[in-house]
Amino acid sequence: MNVPAMDSILMKIVHEAFGIEALHLERMTVGRINSVYNVTLPDREVIVRCNENPFVLKGTSRNISILGELQLPVPQVIMEDLTKERYPFHYMILEKIPGRDLRFELAGMTKTQMTKLAETIVSFQQKAAQLPLGTGYGWVPINDQGEFKQWKDIIYRDLHNGLPNILNEVSTAEVERTVQELDRLAPYFDNIRPVCFLDDITTKNVIMLNGELQGIVDLDCVCYGDPLYMISLTQTSIIADIHESDLFYIEELCRIWGLTEEHRKIVDYYSLIFAMNFLGYFSDDDSGYRHTAAYVKKWIAQLS
Repeated sequence: MNVPAMDSILMKIVHEAFGIEALHLERMTVGRINSVYNVTLPDREVIVRCNENPFVLKGTSRNISILGELQLPVPQVIMEDLTKERYPFHYMILEKIPGRDLRFELAGMTKTQMTKLAETIVSFQQKAAQLPLGTGYGWVPINDQGEFKQWKDIIYRDLHNGLPNILNEVSTAEVERTVQELDRLAPYFDNIRPVCFLDDITTKNVIMLNGELQGIVDLDCVCYGDPLYMISLTQTSIIADIHESDLFYIEELCRIWGLTEEHRKIVDYYSLIFAMNFLGYFSDDDSGYRHTAAYVKKWIAQLS
């Protein structure tokens, strides 16, 4: 849909919801799956999330309700219409949590603030883990069945999707070493239960203001599997942003979580797999590409 038509429909939706005209609409660049808009009203700002796919937003309100009952700081759902009966997309209007993604705040945070945030994020994951075990693995709304039968199916998929991206960066022996690590870790993967965790509260979707957590957003799904996956994605995201000094936050997540040395190696192995896939999003001359590729080699060198 072209921008003027989309804006016109959103203005109409907002007027129906609040009885007043929106002062400004701004398409946000953070959403890859949904079209997300920041809407300025005379008295406040709200977020409108839109999607033509009927499955993306179907569990969001339920997720928010369940996580809210666990005392997590989630946004309030003001209104939603997932029917597509009146408009050519599904949409929901949520309160706006003030602040911005952690990736933009982390460099300016003190170590004390990072430790406090790590304690809070770990507590969120502990609360999510109290929810009933899943009936499958992977990314779904809370209590829905994951599409994967085993956790290692996800790891194998992600590894083999990322391998083509590193062929120009590492030797054949390094590729073989990376693949062989799967066999060494197979017993660990086989013992992973379908535990509920918040997979994407990483350097994004964690809303900060002046070094303090304000809330978490983008809660269309959770993941069932190994919660360490979230630490690994956070670590790789920091590496890709070339902010090595911010890795103190990762070490605090690991320390507060109580990870063993072997668990820490697993975090790095997951991070290696994420990094391999991240390389596919960069251009070869991007500084983030070079920095991430260097960590790929570093993590491979550290494999047992």
